[in-house]
Amino acid sequence: MDVLNVYLSNNIIDESVDKLLRMASSKSLPLGYYVIVVSNKPEELLVMYNSFDVNTDRFLDADYHIVGFGKGDKDTRKLIEYIIQDILINTGDISKDKFMTIRN
Repeated sequence: MDVLNVYLSNNIIDESVDKLLRMASSKSLPLGYYVIVVSNKPEELLVMYNSFDVNTDRFLDADYHIVGFGKGDKDTRKLIEYIIQDILINTGDISKDKFMTIRN
């Protein structure tokens, strides 16, 4: 599991990123929390996984690039919209290559 600079949804903005990363790594992400990762599919940019998915060995064994954490489906989807807007503003393009250059 690789970590890039991490975005947080407004309702968890005061939480420690290190703490959230530890919870995700130890399969103890609280109910209602989501992780946003760079998709490994060419047709997708970002994907969100709920705590049920994150708290499995399958998630830990995958080569995901974590870019955000959210709490609640609605707020996490808003965060994804914000991340995409940030990519567009900073790079002028929405692509994984551009995203990875500004997030490393």
